[in-house]
Amino acid sequence: MSARTLSRATGLPTSSIYHHFGSMEQLLQSAQAYARDAAQTWCTDRLDDLAGWPEGLGAQSIARALAVLVDDWTGERRELAFAANQCHLLAQRDEAYLVAINSWRDLWADFWREVCGRAGLGQYAALTAHVFEATVQFHLIRWNRTIDRAALDEFCTGWGEWLSGNLAEEGPWRRHAREIALASAPEVPAQNGVAARISDAAADIVEEGGVSALTHRAVAARAEVTLGVASYNFRTSADLVRAAFNTIYRRLTEVSREGPVEQVERSEWTAAWRDFSSQPRRLAAMEELMLAVARDPELRDFAPQLRYLRGRSSGLQLQAQLEPGARISPLDAALYSSMISGQRRALIGRPEAEMHDSLDQAARIVAGLRRDG
Repeated sequence: MSARTLSRATGLPTSSIYHHFGSMEQLLQSAQAYARDAAQTWCTDRLDDLAGWPEGLGAQSIARALAVLVDDWTGERRELAFAANQCHLLAQRDEAYLVAINSWRDLWADFWREVCGRAGLGQYAALTAHVFEATVQFHLIRWNRTIDRAALDEFCTGWGEWLSGNLAEEGPWRRHAREIALASAPEVPAQNGVAARISDAAADIVEEGGVSALTHRAVAARAEVTLGVASYNFRTSADLVRAAFNTIYRRLTEVSREGPVEQVERSEWTAAWRDFSSQPRRLAAMEELMLAVARDPELRDFAPQLRYLRGRSSGLQLQAQLEPGARISPLDAALYSSMISGQRRALIGRPEAEMHDSLDQAARIVAGLRRDG
């Protein structure tokens, strides 16, 4: 965002913006403080809604509350949900925002500690907060309102199953959505050397400067090709976004290993988790792309793939941590993906001891999972 962009959006001269805030950084910090205060009010109101909630209702009460709260936060307070996610991106690129992002983390930690405590499941508050934040990212992406809402209920019911020690079965809405996503996913064409270089350049630009910096001219300069060559290989802005997305996803999910999944040691996946969480630029780039799809209707064709095909690589990690032969569903893979991606978001830049504690919590819940019946 620039002062010029904000001036056009508000109808105010840029001089007035700088007069009141001094700099764009001060303006963004003020906006984050405002959003955080408004979010605190939302949390207080939601806890008031639960004031008469009988205590000790168990895991499925958490699941139902999770679905309602995600939907309300991303719908009624959509602008605040965007602000929270934008703050996380800013904090990954600028240490000046670490105080702000820690304030958001504390807000969600306190909120879910209270909600889970009322259900008698306070020990799962931190992991549920992680799942909430990750699920919000996906639910901000609008595709089909009926399917998305029903699939959200099924996803959260699956989290309730996990809190009860059970692996989850995929429901009909998520299965239907996943089938549509698979059928509509654009094929990634085989790339020649020039196209691959352009794709790498597009990914690099998003990692360094965000989606707003991704233009054909910038990509051409980075890839050291002419503007005509870049435009010939990727004709539209959406084509460039897709190229960047595919490359960033590949970079994030490449895990070298040998042998079948059952033979992979848990320590290998822990090492992969640590390596993943040490890549803040690439994490930020993926989140940039998700927010771009959530904001821009022209990128809507990415929505079903982002919402319903997640977990394909992290599902292998989950499988490796379960008993040999344990059957996991696509929903289990998505739940694991959300849990660990929420962890990664929350723990970037945090003390080593905090990371160890969070890893142990996740390991305990996974170790206790069984297929019910």
